[in-house]
Amino acid sequence: MKKLVYLLVVVGAMLTSCDPMEDIYNDIDSADKPLVGVDDYTLTDDDYADLELGYGSFDSEDQAKELIPGFLSDAFPYWGNGSAVFVTYNLYQSNSIKSETAYTVTDDDYATLGFNYGNFDSAGDMTELLMYKYPDATRGAMVDLTYKYYSGGSTSEVTNNFILLDSWEMVREFTTEEYNAMEQSYPNFSSEDVAEFNISVYLKTLYPYAKADDRVVTMYELYVSGADNEMNIVPFVYNGSEWIAIPSVTESSLQFGNDNGTWVPDNTIRYTLAAADYEYMSAQLINEPGFESPADSMGYYKNFDRRDGNTNFWSLDMIETAMAILLDNIAQSAADGQKYILTYDIYNGTNTTENAAMIKTDGAWVRQ
Repeated sequence: MKKLVYLLVVVGAMLTSCDPMEDIYNDIDSADKPLVGVDDYTLTDDDYADLELGYGSFDSEDQAKELIPGFLSDAFPYWGNGSAVFVTYNLYQSNSIKSETAYTVTDDDYATLGFNYGNFDSAGDMTELLMYKYPDATRGAMVDLTYKYYSGGSTSEVTNNFILLDSWEMVREFTTEEYNAMEQSYPNFSSEDVAEFNISVYLKTLYPYAKADDRVVTMYELYVSGADNEMNIVPFVYNGSEWIAIPSVTESSLQFGNDNGTWVPDNTIRYTLAAADYEYMSAQLINEPGFESPADSMGYYKNFDRRDGNTNFWSLDMIETAMAILLDNIAQSAADGQKYILTYDIYNGTNTTENAAMIKTDGAWVRQ
């Protein structure tokens, strides 16, 4: 019978409206409390096509931040304020050389940067110099850097190439003898696949004590029939057992939040409290005036008592105080502007949960 009534309602709507679904959508749009959802989403080939990204990737994180909000508005039309989507997407990061220059570090450079002995003695020193000399450099800038380096009790002048990718990194080039060691008759490779495989094997002999996540940026010469050879830049990362070439297109991710109907990049971290968190907050607050009984109860039951009028009652202001103490412990290095949504257990006659939205402002955690 219910099915028949529903069918009659739909038929009636069709007879009285040129677009029956439009009225339904309008009702949803005008709802006082739009849907609030949290989801993970990975962009598909069709999504890239809809975004007019023919190569199936974004050229930069900024481009992703610009285009994805409009996509989310279409994909989640009824999700409102407080919703969040963690989006995984393809990011293209060119490893090609965009510009080249040569520079010799001067005595003034050493002095200005505080190298009082007039030389460098660690890898980070050259990076500091390059950041100082080329503050506006962009990805793909290469510098042929000549500098004095102290090692093993003596100082010598050395020259190395550095390229700016995610940061300034020294480039590992290969000699003719090393190409030979990688089974190449000439000082070049004839294919990218052979180059990446052979270099990955050779790096294991160069760095036998490498640790997981160590990086090496390599540059090799690629033979091109009928044209000038190319110089290819390929970063490698050590996964604990093998050196793996890092592709130009990699998976990246961004979180977006719905702020009063507008999707924006969002750094909110969502965290569900564990038993140890309640014990920690209880220990910090149990001797504070006004918190003695509520903190004792919270530490024992691992929840906040939200029964108004009860001696163990936690007000929202009290919960804010507790959450600020917890975040100072679990997110000590968080910068201003970092947001958290903390899900905590409560008892209000039944066991359920509530959320606290917190943000770090001027060094202190406060409720949003």
